[in-house]
Amino acid sequence: METELKLSFPNQEALYAASEAPWFLESVDILSEKTSSFENRYLDTRDRSLRDTRTTIRIRHVDGENYIHTVKTIPVALPEDLDPNLLSGLTSRCEWNVETDRSDFDIDYFLSQSKNAEDPYEVLAATLVPLSGKELVTLSKTAFTRHVITAEFEGSTLEICLDTGNCYGAGKSLPICEMEIELISGDIASVTKLGALISENTECKPLAISKLARCLQLMNEE
Repeated sequence: METELKLSFPNQEALYAASEAPWFLESVDILSEKTSSFENRYLDTRDRSLRDTRTTIRIRHVDGENYIHTVKTIPVALPEDLDPNLLSGLTSRCEWNVETDRSDFDIDYFLSQSKNAEDPYEVLAATLVPLSGKELVTLSKTAFTRHVITAEFEGSTLEICLDTGNCYGAGKSLPICEMEIELISGDIASVTKLGALISENTECKPLAISKLARCLQLMNEE
């Protein structure tokens, strides 16, 4: 399960300043930091069957080396007692990831590698099996640098990702300048509490639209 809050920043300087500010560093216990470059391809069938079911298939090329293949399903209902000002940027979805040296997505291989994943296999199978025999094509791409801060906050472990780069679709592009706060373990309320702290001290705004959706907007398909 992927549960994360997206926050949009006006520029890269403001984004990184937030993660270096005294009020931020005094509030979290940083466990590790890492920077990687990502090139993502988003796939669908020619008749856009994945878009219609709100499913995402993504191939991520990490630092020009190995690949991570990902499938995400429709959003999961969130608790109603969370910060209403941040709910527009908060999402929770089933997610399966397979690390591989393969650059192309293979449905049978992905299913075979995902049987012991945390999220329910039957949901994944119901999503992918109907696609067997259909051609998957690249719809759009993103390319960005991600600085990941793994931290403890109020008893929860969070990944705080600083993303800067671009979304691409139909020969056009949109900038990426955002923070993603993802719950690794603990209470989902920790995500919104940290988001509220960051919102109070910066000019960020909740970001309700995914990178893929922004690509589709460029293509006039969203």
